[in-house]
Amino acid sequence: MNLIDCHAHCLPPTILDALREFAAGSYLGRSLYADEGFSSLEKHLALMDRFGVDKEVINYGNLLVPAARARKLPMGEVVRMVNDYIAEAARIAPSRFIPAAAVDPMGGESALKELDRAVEKLGLFGISLSTNLDGRALDDPVYEPIFERAKSWNMPLWVHPGQVPAAWQQALGLHNRYLNSGVGFLLDDMLCLIKMITANVFDRWWGVKFVFCQLGGFLPFTMGRFDQQFFFERRVYEQEKKPMPEYLQRRVVEYCQAFYVDTHTADASAIRCALDCMSADRIVLGGDYPISPPEIGLGYTIPQLDKVGLSAADRTKIERGNASKLLNLP
Repeated sequence: MNLIDCHAHCLPPTILDALREFAAGSYLGRSLYADEGFSSLEKHLALMDRFGVDKEVINYGNLLVPAARARKLPMGEVVRMVNDYIAEAARIAPSRFIPAAAVDPMGGESALKELDRAVEKLGLFGISLSTNLDGRALDDPVYEPIFERAKSWNMPLWVHPGQVPAAWQQALGLHNRYLNSGVGFLLDDMLCLIKMITANVFDRWWGVKFVFCQLGGFLPFTMGRFDQQFFFERRVYEQEKKPMPEYLQRRVVEYCQAFYVDTHTADASAIRCALDCMSADRIVLGGDYPISPPEIGLGYTIPQLDKVGLSAADRTKIERGNASKLLNLP
């Protein structure tokens, strides 16, 4: 076994029960949240052994805000419950699970103290974030203290698509789950990345280990478009004799070396596109269990990697090497 899966989820049973109750009668309550893997790391181990996964990163995606609202608890309390639970649950196989710390980015100083506790006392490694919280993306200054800690601790930030804001759903006509998940999440990934570029987040925090899901959403398919924007924007600033913004010193394809992406839901053609703009040095394996069951998780992704035609060296980078660097493994 030598693979490292950088994208999996687990929650405390009490939080999961709240989500199930909140979504009772819907697909989420009947099927998605019903998977035992949401609270049983034994189920994760069985799946890991099946696919040759040595280590698995646990994060919490965009589930904590709806869980807090369903349980009618403050976000800070839910975060603390998650951190305490996963630190204990991962003891079942401490060499196999790498649970990230949950954090409430909007929680102020008390939230940062909880993050410090989760990392420095509970031993959690990495920080779980969403691309947006109620529409506030990672270009918001509120995230800066979290980035500072990630840099200081030399640990990754695992960035999952957020809940698609209701205003987007209405404006874009994302009126069903097929559109909301199929388009909304990928748009959210890309928009977060571009907003971070234009807000100079990557310039300020170059070297911090940002890891985004789903190849960064639609971003790999837009390099030509942003080359055009780069040309036009620079020309406007030059003609108007205005100072050139810092983000126009690099093309978007160059900023693709400021973060990592995972392979979750990506087919071979999409992976080839990401390789062109990001290279194999910036891609890691992601399965998304238990939100994605095996047949559309690792059982889908690994055969797609087979189709890409990777060199042995690049395949090793994606399946283990890059993750080992992110996780500071030997």
